[in-house]
Amino acid sequence: MSIDLVSRSLDLDAEPTMAAKSGKKKKGYTTNDAMELIKTNRQGVWKELRKLQKTHKKDVMEKRKKKKFKSAIELYKEQNDVDYTEANVEALQKITELGKVRDEVAEKILYKQPNRLSRDIKEKEVEEEESTVFTEEDFQKFAREYRPK
Repeated sequence: MSIDLVSRSLDLDAEPTMAAKSGKKKKGYTTNDAMELIKTNRQGVWKELRKLQKTHKKDVMEKRKKKKFKSAIELYKEQNDVDYTEANVEALQKITELGKVRDEVAEKILYKQPNRLSRDIKEKEVEEEESTVFTEEDFQKFAREYRPK
């Protein structure tokens, strides 16, 4: 029973160190890693290094070719599947209702602009109502007299 407890405690001790090692980020391909992959023989070390570099480049290029690149539109569509067009249309309608300005106010604003030109100001011509000599009774009398029978 004691051997079993000791082996379990050793297993528990071994796990945190393994977890700490696996938690680290892997760095890029370095020459130290390549040196570990090469045989310990002294002859042909540089040749082996060059071979490893070529194979590594090939692997990287294959991964790049296999990787599917997505356009910005596809990425946006994946992240935002919600359609806001109806809400936007309603908001625009509210803005147009609130944003209506009376003609009188708009003309005052335009008239008081500091950078306006005097030639651009159009003064309203006051139209006087035409006054006639005849009254409404005269028109009715005329209509009665000359009405075709």
